[in-house]
Amino acid sequence: MKHVTPYYWRGEWVDEESAGRRLDDIGLILPGLREPLVVDDVLAACRHLASQLDDTTGSTYARLRDELTDPSTTALPAEDADALLAGLAKALDPRSLAAQLTAELGSAAPGVPVPAPFANEAVEVWQPVGTLVHISPANVATAGVLSAVEGLLAGNTNIVKTSGTDGLFTQRALALLADADPTGRIRDRLVVLRFSSSNTDWLRRLCRSADAVAVWGSEEAVAGIAQYAPSGCRVVAWGPKISFAYLDRTASAEPAGLRGLARDILRNAQRTCTSPQVLYVDTTDHDRLFGVADALATALADEAPGLPVIAPTAAEQAEVTNVVEVARLEEHLGLTRTRSASDGRWHVLADTRPGLCASPLFGTIWVKPLPREDIVRVLHPMRRYLQTVGLAASGDGDVALSGEFFRAGALRITPLGRMLDTYAGEPHDGHLALQRYSRRVSMPAAFHGGVSA
Repeated sequence: MKHVTPYYWRGEWVDEESAGRRLDDIGLILPGLREPLVVDDVLAACRHLASQLDDTTGSTYARLRDELTDPSTTALPAEDADALLAGLAKALDPRSLAAQLTAELGSAAPGVPVPAPFANEAVEVWQPVGTLVHISPANVATAGVLSAVEGLLAGNTNIVKTSGTDGLFTQRALALLADADPTGRIRDRLVVLRFSSSNTDWLRRLCRSADAVAVWGSEEAVAGIAQYAPSGCRVVAWGPKISFAYLDRTASAEPAGLRGLARDILRNAQRTCTSPQVLYVDTTDHDRLFGVADALATALADEAPGLPVIAPTAAEQAEVTNVVEVARLEEHLGLTRTRSASDGRWHVLADTRPGLCASPLFGTIWVKPLPREDIVRVLHPMRRYLQTVGLAASGDGDVALSGEFFRAGALRITPLGRMLDTYAGEPHDGHLALQRYSRRVSMPAAFHGGVSA
């Protein structure tokens, strides 16, 4: 594990020159594989890595934690790194992964042909899409690892590109996964490269032989990668999305609920797509709106000392400052009211206009009015971008309101305080990842004896 190269190629740590030379050979990896990947081998390797992550005193845990907390790259606070590793261990639990396989592909052994539901003499089977390229994001350290694991569960050859500013967490974690498989089949299906997306030559060569490209990032990032995908290549776009919270008129602004929302705002500096950027209040009364904003400011002040600070870059701080200052100027027009921490750790921007707008993040939250009867009308124009709704309602209001938010385009409903939480196998942005990383094929039932996954 004493490697400094950011290029992991099928079990080898190679230098930049070698990685660049091998890029043109990506299309030769799949045809050169002699045996299919066995799901049970992937699950066994995941079990081994999960057990290493559960041992918080072990050397493996320490090395991966060091990568996450390295101030020159990922720079996560220690508490966030520990939480991320605990979440990764949970996600790699083979029982959860087997359940995900069953839920998404119908069986924990998806390569086994099953009778076709609409034909008596045919069978169908899930097959790998082939060569799967993953463009992982810089803001979620485990995304590249988990996406590659899902690609392996589907049987694919996986090529992972990490951000040029990332450390070696993804490389090291996937190398450990490969080392846990004595058959070597996982190792043969893993390549992890770190380079900037400005290196268009490498991007073009990376995608040239892809059967599918999974892209995590903004619309610009997805469009930038899609231009290099060959004709017929499946582009799987994950993001971008915007999330918000909603306080129903039947639910009072209770401190417990608002403190949960405050944690959602402060965790990870709102850099994940499930982080709330707006709190909508079911009201047309500006006094109630400003009262909720004041209560949220109190909750943020109470919660901030117990959560790590993630400092913005100079450009990010400039954006926060600009948005907050404009909101303060609009106070003179009666449109807004602002509350900020003395150290700038958080900002509450109450705005009497209901339109959904993005936050500049880093503890900045809009508070806006949105009567329940206007939910679909106001939010529907942004339906392609809506993701998580943190909902506070009482009685049966949560059921009816959930239906309204789903009609508007939202993809997830959670309680306040749990917007960033996920569960194993949860759909990504309204889709099932394993199906997007697979093909459903069919054949006459008499032929199925010769099929391999």
